[in-house]
Amino acid sequence: MPITTHSNKIVFRNTLEEGVKQQDEEIDFGQRMINSIDVQFVDTNLYMSKELWLPFGSRGAFGGQVVAQALLSGWNTVEEGFNVHSLHAYFILACNVEIPVIYQVERIRDGRSFVTRTVTATQKGKPIFLLTCSFVKIDDNLNMDHQVNIYCIYIYICYKVLIYNYYRLICLMFQVLKTFHRKDQPVDYREVHNLSPLEIMKGESVATTVNRRWFKTRGPLTDDMRLHACVIAYASDSGFLNTAAKANGVSYTSPSVGMMTSLDHSIWFHKPTRADEWLLFDKYSPRSINGRSVVLGKIYTRDGCLVATAAQEGIIRLSEIGQKKLQKKLDLTDSKL
Repeated sequence: MPITTHSNKIVFRNTLEEGVKQQDEEIDFGQRMINSIDVQFVDTNLYMSKELWLPFGSRGAFGGQVVAQALLSGWNTVEEGFNVHSLHAYFILACNVEIPVIYQVERIRDGRSFVTRTVTATQKGKPIFLLTCSFVKIDDNLNMDHQVNIYCIYIYICYKVLIYNYYRLICLMFQVLKTFHRKDQPVDYREVHNLSPLEIMKGESVATTVNRRWFKTRGPLTDDMRLHACVIAYASDSGFLNTAAKANGVSYTSPSVGMMTSLDHSIWFHKPTRADEWLLFDKYSPRSINGRSVVLGKIYTRDGCLVATAAQEGIIRLSEIGQKKLQKKLDLTDSKL
């Protein structure tokens, strides 16, 4: 039999042991973002990750990357003319960056207006992640349109202030992290309210239920709106659960935190938008109890248009140090009663 080759040759790469490139080397961050969420066609309804990224201090691959790759896998089985309008995901096991992820797509429904897909991500034959996503046919008819008002002037001021604070903090003590950020992150994140260097080192700060950040890709993307939706899914998982930690006056760097990991993740896409232009992620955490926390978030364009809403529940467990601190605080409160 003749030997045949396939143009879609499978090549898997992880960034676990990837060397840092020269600082003066030009990096195409737009292409890096595309590569990060791209998947390889294997067979009908079957796809594989091309890249996986292990964030600093994480025990598994970045969850947002798995969400984006699973979404793209499902979207690849949907005919043109449909946009994603919602997704709901469950993180089951930590994703090992040293082996590829297999994405199995199940075609639940193909309707005239809505299409539903379920995507199961597996490694070594075990499910590590489950995604259900729904797509809606693009509708050019007149429809109801409303959103809760947000003050555009406030957004504009925050946009200006965050850039100043970001570089001020970097210049103070995080030149090394700046280099790491530039080399490793295809998405540019800018916090509206930066923690002080002391708060970052201690992992503790004044408790606040609100956490806002701007984000966009570090390079321009193509006009494929599937790509932009997948990038929003990718970025929505970054720092999301940390909002709940901050609501309790700590962060993932705190010795009081023993475990922090996502359980599930949901996004509702209201309107297609570009992810290579600044978007504001306005997050808040309404509740933490029994070792679990819930975080809600809204994503706005610079002109104040609400384009997506997200929600996540995760595990945040105290370390022994954190439990002792909390017990001491509770005892002190009881003594004052």
